[in-house]
Amino acid sequence: MESLSANIITVGDELLIGQVVDSNAAYIASELTKIGVIVSYSLTIHDHLTTIATAIDRSLNQCPLTIVTGGLGPTPDDLTRESTASLLGVSLKTDSEVLAAIHNRFAILGREVPRGSERVAQVPEGFETLSNSLGTAPGLWHQRQDGNIVVLLPGVPHEMKAIFSTHVIPRITHLQGREMIAQRTLKVAGIGETIIQHRMEAIAHVIGHDLMIAYLPGLYGVRVRLTVRGDNANKRLNDAENFIRKELGATIFGSDEDTLESVLGELLKYQGKTIAVAESCTGGLVLNHLTNVPGASDYVLGGVIAYSNRIKQHQLGVDENTLKQHGAVSELVALQMAEGIRNRFCSDVGLSVTGISGPTGGSDIKPVGLVWIGYADAEGAFAVKRQFGDDRSLNKQRSALAVLDLGRKTLLKRSNQ
Repeated sequence: MESLSANIITVGDELLIGQVVDSNAAYIASELTKIGVIVSYSLTIHDHLTTIATAIDRSLNQCPLTIVTGGLGPTPDDLTRESTASLLGVSLKTDSEVLAAIHNRFAILGREVPRGSERVAQVPEGFETLSNSLGTAPGLWHQRQDGNIVVLLPGVPHEMKAIFSTHVIPRITHLQGREMIAQRTLKVAGIGETIIQHRMEAIAHVIGHDLMIAYLPGLYGVRVRLTVRGDNANKRLNDAENFIRKELGATIFGSDEDTLESVLGELLKYQGKTIAVAESCTGGLVLNHLTNVPGASDYVLGGVIAYSNRIKQHQLGVDENTLKQHGAVSELVALQMAEGIRNRFCSDVGLSVTGISGPTGGSDIKPVGLVWIGYADAEGAFAVKRQFGDDRSLNKQRSALAVLDLGRKTLLKRSNQ
């Protein structure tokens, strides 16, 4: 039996000109992979009758499943329905149930049905409608005589996701040819992609040749995506992951949806500790990351943005002579900032960061991108040096994430002593 494969087509000029980021294709591809459907390609096209029809026709003749998003709205540039109906040689007819749902939706809102809204109730003959609980345009499902399927979905992400999860996924799970696929993404911080790859190659003979590995670097570090197909895929994936975790150790901070701030937060909660942050070059980004996690009030006490030397002295107790002799971007200042914020807020852990974000302000001795990060707790205080690049925005982001990672690693180390 052939493996079930799918093509994804996203429609919209706004996607092609970069006005809107195409998150729909990524979501659909991820969800299909989870249920054992192989995604052959993802294509983005503009709002044009012939272009849409040509793309759908080519896809339907290539693979069993074609999923299209966009072009189902009420405006004249929404052409997916018309293109698909023309391609298949069928007429568009007003669906009474969809039309009633539109009128009911606006009645609940106490509004008149906007002109053109009824256009979304036009459905190509032979298509099954998939109800949209979050909007007016329904999804549409059609299986040709040869068995190949085309699914049309709204382009609005939250509407598309609701229809896809409620109606499309259950139908696909009844199709034949789905593979057993197990996939997991390990998230690594503190070491580069090349180093990780070399260490993985050294253990390749142990983890097996059927494990597919992809390396995806980003601001958070490197995502290592593991994929296993076939019988006992989940067990084989778990075995491989356990071995990789032993090899990479604490550099792996989490998996799949984990973030550095969520993992650090879990550690703080588990250990019953609180944290406070003193920030200079990051301007509040560390605290922003920490408080993005629901329930952060259980362990985050607060922080100080000590951008000027005067605030470092008066709010954090940084010694004036230290600032004069060593400068604001130095090991001793980072140490005193971490200790100062911990004392001021009476927290278990104090974190600090001071650096030169750029693009100006650097020197031969202290170049742009130089950052010192401090950590303080009841067992003592220390600071570490990091050197980033010359992009101000990236330096702020990388510095903030490096602070979170230092907190995470130190808490783990302290608990294992």
